[in-house]
Amino acid sequence: MDGNAHDGVTMPPSGEKVASATVPKGKRASMTPPRRRAVLSREMCGDIAAILNVLMVTGAAFAATPLADAGVPIDGFTTSSNPILLVCIGMMAGFAFVEAIRQGGYLGLDQLLDPWETMRGLVWRWALVLLSLIALFYAFGFAQLLSRSWLLGFSVMATMGIVAGRFLMAFFLRKMTADGGSLCRKIAIIGDSDVVDLFLQRAREQESGLQVVHRFSAADMEAAGSGAMQRAQALVEAGLLDDVIICLPQAPEEQMRKIVRRLSALPVHIAMCPDKLWIERGVGEIATIGAMPLLSVHKKPLHGWANFIKMLEDKLLGGLIFVGTLPIMAICALAVRLDSPGPIFFIQHRQGFAGEIFPIVKFRTMRVMENGDEVKQATKDDDRITRVGAFLRRYSLDELPQLWNVLRGDMSLVGPRPHAIAHDKYYIDIISDYASRHKVKPGITGWAQVNGFRGETADDETMEARVRHDLKYIETWSLWFDIRILMMTVAAVILPKNAY
Repeated sequence: MDGNAHDGVTMPPSGEKVASATVPKGKRASMTPPRRRAVLSREMCGDIAAILNVLMVTGAAFAATPLADAGVPIDGFTTSSNPILLVCIGMMAGFAFVEAIRQGGYLGLDQLLDPWETMRGLVWRWALVLLSLIALFYAFGFAQLLSRSWLLGFSVMATMGIVAGRFLMAFFLRKMTADGGSLCRKIAIIGDSDVVDLFLQRAREQESGLQVVHRFSAADMEAAGSGAMQRAQALVEAGLLDDVIICLPQAPEEQMRKIVRRLSALPVHIAMCPDKLWIERGVGEIATIGAMPLLSVHKKPLHGWANFIKMLEDKLLGGLIFVGTLPIMAICALAVRLDSPGPIFFIQHRQGFAGEIFPIVKFRTMRVMENGDEVKQATKDDDRITRVGAFLRRYSLDELPQLWNVLRGDMSLVGPRPHAIAHDKYYIDIISDYASRHKVKPGITGWAQVNGFRGETADDETMEARVRHDLKYIETWSLWFDIRILMMTVAAVILPKNAY
């Protein structure tokens, strides 16, 4: 790649133009008239948002003070309200709320830019702060200081302020992070391999307001007389460069040392882009072992508290559903027995967590009991399906016995649907990362199923789309995600599609 290739800023091979100032080749970059960047930086946005939240919650407490004498205190005793005390209580609630959202990671720039994605977490944490505030005053015997009318008015006004403020801040930040805005992150890239294009593609997917102002080749940056450093310094002085990214994963060690040493004179962030494999994964992060930084390629899913919460969800909720559906399962079992000759249950071996083989239990819906090296998927108007079986499959009632698998620990309520072992053997060599589905327990329902990928997979592309949904679920699991999938599953069962 040519050392003067660029994106976003015009820079001819000679006499480079930067922010309307010409820097003759070989001259000092300081000849460029400086253009100061805005004082506000991306790192400051979270702190500013925190301060505004505290002021807004405190203001809501002040605005609600006229309501304090409109009702009686919470414990029933009448008392004259103290506006200063109520405002201080509001300020305390504001600081508690800000700390809660800071710990939850809701003050990052990307989170501030996407209010819809973060709104549930914000409102939930604000509700917890309010409940904690009331519990605290009860615990210390000060409940008489809180009027019901003031608390209601304060809660409503503060909630509306939190929601409206989040959307208003997002509106202004989007303008400031747009190309040319004061918060637009301007970067220069060193490298000319396909890793550069892949890095830029993934970076733009994950971060708003990213602009590439120049691309340097490794040779130009390494050579002392190429003028690359002068161009980089001119960009800095013109206020057009925040970060320099070195994308040279295969470069010799001595070359890297030389480039880093030359760049160290620039007052910008300097970072090294990892290799292509790490970028392609898209889920890597910095890990430490023995205080040494490492690039993590795969994260262990559902570890720590997540694994414990998932286990409680399966045992408690799964047990309740199992008991509640026993009458339905009894009716289904009787219908299967009376409809056609054969056993009530169909047991087939499937792969579960870490590839462990387990027997999955379903109501028999076919006249055959395939469980060998060749298992044919059910198709529309399949003559192997019984009359009762067609009804059971349409409304997923044949899957109810798998609640026993959940209670046994073979499966979860939510997770990637387990496939027949014969299908696992076929697809593992065709679809990349197919085996990663086994990093968690399989589920009765899953993210793929509620998004339309249930039933027959007529081609490899459909199966690949199902796998991508499964991997998305594994990488972004949360208790709320499971609850969302379960609610969507109820809707999918009532209005079934692709179920035969």
